[in-house]
Amino acid sequence: MTQYNVLVTSIGGDLGQAVCKALRNTNYSIKIWGTDCRNYGLHHLFCDSFHIIPKAEGILFTELINKFSLHNSIDFIYVCSEQELLYICDHFNELDDKIGRRIAIPPLQVINICRDKYKTMELLKNNNLPYPYSVLYNESTPKEELLKDFKYPFVLKKTSDCGSKHLHIIQNRKEFENIANLDSSFMLQEYISGTEYTNGVYKDSFSNEIYVITLERTIKDGMSYEVKVVFDKEIEELCKNVAEKLNITGSINIQMRKEKDSKPFIFEINPRYSSTAFMRAKFGFNDVIYAFENIVLKKAITPPIINIGEAYRYITEYYKFY
Repeated sequence: MTQYNVLVTSIGGDLGQAVCKALRNTNYSIKIWGTDCRNYGLHHLFCDSFHIIPKAEGILFTELINKFSLHNSIDFIYVCSEQELLYICDHFNELDDKIGRRIAIPPLQVINICRDKYKTMELLKNNNLPYPYSVLYNESTPKEELLKDFKYPFVLKKTSDCGSKHLHIIQNRKEFENIANLDSSFMLQEYISGTEYTNGVYKDSFSNEIYVITLERTIKDGMSYEVKVVFDKEIEELCKNVAEKLNITGSINIQMRKEKDSKPFIFEINPRYSSTAFMRAKFGFNDVIYAFENIVLKKAITPPIINIGEAYRYITEYYKFY
């Protein structure tokens, strides 16, 4: 059996670890080369060979990816941190042509739209797709003017941010006034209540078919810690519509909320894999492997057969004795 060399970056994070586990959830012979900017002591749990690399800043990062990949005959690369993804997007022309074709990322134009949460809302608006009303924060605009079309609670968040570090649910005017360092990097957004769904969306490069898995999720500390597979035709068709408007290849994640007897509203699109990648793989939707099959093996994927089920994420501990 042919062995393939696959590079997974940022394995110290939840996304990198999910991708590593999804790669293990296959019959292909894959050697995982893991990297992180810190000396991640538990690397042996996720990869076969671990290497410390610098943060994604400065030309040294793309030079290192080129040299590392060529020297170790890397067949495919999964970029598993937001900072690295955006850096590679901005410096893609610095990558060796062969390396650039081996990276599991959406088209650059998709990344450039979805990295900006306000641009994402504008895309949805311009294509008559359901989205929460959103306004950029402007210091020169009177607060009364900014707030006039919002009801409490509403969402205040950075237009470019990962996780929920700069996300605030504003309950009243006083809370809004107390937020420090507001500038044009923030946006105000209508709060959509209801059930939250994370949707893995993959477009096959050969058949051009678009496949969707929908997980109803409960979030804790910014992460999905309980998920349940659901089959909702309206959500699935909406995801496919978005994928077509964006003209994606590969994977994206679409986040939405839906109230009972109401249409779903999209509030975010992430142009990358999700930390639920392994959960999705266990349910029969391994979009980590789909990219490998499309790009490395140059073949169409087998249409997923999604199993009904639930998954739970809990804290555990690992010990090392001396």
